[in-house]
Amino acid sequence: MSEAEIKDFAASHGWRVVPRLGGRQVEFYNDAAGELSRSCSRDRRSRLQPAAGQHRRVGLPMREAHSMEATKIYFIVFGALTIVGGIVGYAKAGSVASIIAGSITGVLLLVAAFLLPEHRAVGLATAFIVSLLLAAQFIPKFARTGRVMPAGLMSILSVIGIIVALVAWIKK
Repeated sequence: MSEAEIKDFAASHGWRVVPRLGGRQVEFYNDAAGELSRSCSRDRRSRLQPAAGQHRRVGLPMREAHSMEATKIYFIVFGALTIVGGIVGYAKAGSVASIIAGSITGVLLLVAAFLLPEHRAVGLATAFIVSLLLAAQFIPKFARTGRVMPAGLMSILSVIGIIVALVAWIKK
């Protein structure tokens, strides 16, 4: 239901719509109690009392919880760091492969992040596969060289990316 449809529905039943913090839920209160309390008294607490016969607030869920926000932020940061790493690899070592691979995987991670939460399955699958490919590239390199930059950092970021994608998929 759109917000306008909910407001129309509430108005047709004599209710008013009160959005909660974050917009995740809309509460319906009977306007008759609000009108009565405003006309009888200016006491702030009396206006907040539920209508006669209404013992508790009734909530209508509006959107899914934004549990994907942390996942989305992680993959944005991971994608940006991957692109920057590719540029640094090219600048320091003249590695064309670094800038190409860093740019492609970084852009794919950014695309995956921006697909969340609307296209959760595609976004998480893309992020998982790219993280898995990066882990397959950098973990053996880190084990072989023992160098923290870039292999160690990318290994850690890739493993975290795999875990984040799996946890977000399971919570789905």
